[in-house]
Amino acid sequence: MSPWVAFVAAVLCACAVVVWPGGTAPWYLRRSTSNRLSNAIDRHEPDLTEVFDHVALALRGGAGLQPALRQVAAATPGDAGMELAAVAAAMAWGLDDEAAWANAPPRWQPAQRALVLAARGGVAPSELLSTAALDMRRDALARVEHETARLSVRLVLPLGLAFLPAFILTTVVPVVVSLAGSVLEVPQ
Repeated sequence: MSPWVAFVAAVLCACAVVVWPGGTAPWYLRRSTSNRLSNAIDRHEPDLTEVFDHVALALRGGAGLQPALRQVAAATPGDAGMELAAVAAAMAWGLDDEAAWANAPPRWQPAQRALVLAARGGVAPSELLSTAALDMRRDALARVEHETARLSVRLVLPLGLAFLPAFILTTVVPVVVSLAGSVLEVPQ
């Protein structure tokens, strides 16, 4: 191959990579990875168990319930932070715990139950919040284990239908053909 043919092929390949219509921009037009990563981190919605643990930690540190909720809400991104800030604002306006949590979405019910129970019983709410977070983690783990078990059962039929014929065609058929050939072979 002549060097000119190789050069033209290389130039054509380079041009194809730059203008390829795959939806990806050339390297010089792309945003940096760090910008994409920071945007993904900014959109991160925290797990409520983390929020419960942070509120419990603030309460163990000596903060009152309403200041603890306000501080954690300020540090929590996304909808969870706004919802917690609304509860803290309702408490600051003088509403009791049940009324403050009444407008919170249903996903906050474990925290509501723990804090209302603590207020009624006169016990430290931090332990009940930690227990609520632990219960939510156990429930999530149980759901994952249940779905994993269901998935393994549902995968048996497709895998059997795919691998059994392949096994027969690649292993059993050649052995049977080889044996049949040696048994049916006519001696000369």
